[in-house]
Amino acid sequence: MFHTRPPVAESFSIAIYLYEPSDGGLDRIAILFASHLARCGVRAELWMARREGPVAGLIDPAVTVRRVPSPPLPRRLAMIAQFPALAAMIRRHRPAILYSAGNQSNMLVALAALGTGTRAVGRISNPLIYAHQRRLAAYFRLRRFRAIARACAMTIVMGEQDRRMLMAPGPLAAHDVRLLPRPSVTPAMEAAFVARQRRHLDDPFRLLMAGRLTVQKDHALALRALARLPHIDWRLKIAGNGPLREELGQLCEELGISDRVDFLGFVVDPRQLAAMMGQVDLLLQPSRWEGLAGTIIEALGCGAGVVATDSTANIRPVLQAAGQHDPVPVGDEAAFARAIEWALAHPASPEQLAAATSPYRLSHALDEYFRACQSLSVQHYSRATSPV
Repeated sequence: MFHTRPPVAESFSIAIYLYEPSDGGLDRIAILFASHLARCGVRAELWMARREGPVAGLIDPAVTVRRVPSPPLPRRLAMIAQFPALAAMIRRHRPAILYSAGNQSNMLVALAALGTGTRAVGRISNPLIYAHQRRLAAYFRLRRFRAIARACAMTIVMGEQDRRMLMAPGPLAAHDVRLLPRPSVTPAMEAAFVARQRRHLDDPFRLLMAGRLTVQKDHALALRALARLPHIDWRLKIAGNGPLREELGQLCEELGISDRVDFLGFVVDPRQLAAMMGQVDLLLQPSRWEGLAGTIIEALGCGAGVVATDSTANIRPVLQAAGQHDPVPVGDEAAFARAIEWALAHPASPEQLAAATSPYRLSHALDEYFRACQSLSVQHYSRATSPV
């Protein structure tokens, strides 16, 4: 007997697993995705261990928020311990898609959805292999990512290299890996781009770093690089909190640049951060590793230039399209200093920046995520209802 496929709006629902609404990029994207789905008329839910956090205010009132019971353990262990509760929630609420916000939860989501009608969607938000990672460690890390991607019905990646590695032939080849633009450029960023004003020749160059003050982001590299440029009149703002705040402040004192550096702390309002990006000449991204470094796209979308380390191969196409300096080697402060000097002397045109960031505009990119999840659900429904 043949069945007629019901309209997707009537049969389609997406639950998004996010441990908590923290201050990271993957947390913002997950919440923005849920809110976008709700505005599109999709039954969207956020499943979280905690409902409170720095970006909880971004959750659209139309999004259903469900709490996943979590024991009082460190985050990684707590997520593992959530497995029985998450599996039970899938069977109780039966979403068409269970979307994982990022790397740490991909395996949890994939295993919890096994044996159900729910399709697990993972998202790779960090590099598959870290820069300068030893060969054996890189081998096992890649095999782990491939195994998780194979367990998911679909995996979203940030770069073509990641897609090729996950789908390479072999027993762990993933079934469905899709390269989708990272949802990055918000309407507030587009407005900051339009409102951007030219720098006066007598003004200092305005620089910005945005991100948690952690080893991964390597703010110290950029500070040491800037100390090599005393002949340039620059001012730096650092937006973000983290465990290295005191250490970085001391480093500024030692380098003699404290009067040029302003630590802002975590900027809660994304519109405020967008306005800041729209006012600076350069964003500095000295990270040791990244998945895509969404802050780079955000800054370019606000009209700022970017100097970045080669923390992931995924950023090269974006920087090239936007007319920016090539990524410099990770940890090379002299090369980073030279790249800053070059970038200040060679700003890209607004037209080139706009064209390079157009695919990453929020509504466009989130629509791509929605269509990918929708197609996955439709394929599954077609197989389930095909005549024997």
